[in-house]
Amino acid sequence: MAMALTACGGSAERGYDSAPTDSTATDTTTRRQLPPTVTIAFTGDIMMGTTFPDSIHGTHLPADDGKHIFDDVREVISGATFAGGNLEGSFLEGPGKRRPMTNPRTYFIFRMPPKYVNNLLEAGYDFVGIANNHINDFGEPGRASTMKTLRDTGLAHAGLKGRCETAYVERDGVVFGIAQVGHGDNNVDVNDLDEVRRVVKNMRDSADIVILSFHGGAEGGAHTHVPHKAETYVGEQRGNVEQVAHAAIDAGADVVFGHGPHVVRAAELYKDHIIFYSLGNFCTPYRMGIGGITGHAPVAVVEVDMNGKFVGGKIHSFLQARGKGPLKDPTNAAARQIRSLSLQDFPSSPLLIADDGTLSRR
Repeated sequence: MAMALTACGGSAERGYDSAPTDSTATDTTTRRQLPPTVTIAFTGDIMMGTTFPDSIHGTHLPADDGKHIFDDVREVISGATFAGGNLEGSFLEGPGKRRPMTNPRTYFIFRMPPKYVNNLLEAGYDFVGIANNHINDFGEPGRASTMKTLRDTGLAHAGLKGRCETAYVERDGVVFGIAQVGHGDNNVDVNDLDEVRRVVKNMRDSADIVILSFHGGAEGGAHTHVPHKAETYVGEQRGNVEQVAHAAIDAGADVVFGHGPHVVRAAELYKDHIIFYSLGNFCTPYRMGIGGITGHAPVAVVEVDMNGKFVGGKIHSFLQARGKGPLKDPTNAAARQIRSLSLQDFPSSPLLIADDGTLSRR
């Protein structure tokens, strides 16, 4: 059973505009029978198709309104206690107020049909983060329409500073608190460690499990490694993602998931809490590069105990195909890439990643 206690203004059946009250979350911990562990599934960027630019440049929408783009991954996502991902774009009908574009063939902005939100619900998502640069593609009309679309369907979401910073979802009696930080205007800022700590600490007393999702780091195949320093890309500050992740855990986060570089990055165990520094692209069937390593589309499923400590998990590997979404990958390319990067970037981490993506501890 799932219930969004708050989805930044979710429907009355699914959510409220504030954190769970003492009677619904904090005071009930002694009365609730919590499971010994929970599983959390998370994915990278989701942009299911775009109506911009128009058909003069070719179609950018999947067949059947995208009803089948999650067919290969639905069992993995829906099988977790809680599932989330990064929504890379706006839900919007109409022109909005789009960002200036110098060349629509090389400069990308994304406008998804609002009805595509149902594909996320049917795939098993409980949450999507909206703290990223593409939430601003169509200005305030795009941001407002995206939040309304998510709110009306009860899909939890977070990421806009002062408007939509955290969300709470109850699954099987466990309250998950989740926030997303990112770069770009209007977002809870990935470059501000005090902001990261604040949103995490604000959730700690109201949630059993606290998750931080971040959109940060430079983009592309030249930026697969965690550089252990602040990153910039196209003149924009993209955060020191290692500091962000560690600060979040030190402030009380249990699990940290990253995305933004459009390629996968390393994973790390830090103080018995797991961090994925980038899960790359996940469902971006049009208008994004999905060849080679940019087509790696993992689903990271982690098991944690009720103290948020790592127990185990698995990186499920998928590959993208134009117009089709993520497809099963028997070669486990994404898991093998994350393992290789983890060994290089965090050699002292006790995290082990097997050939098939199984996660364990040394």
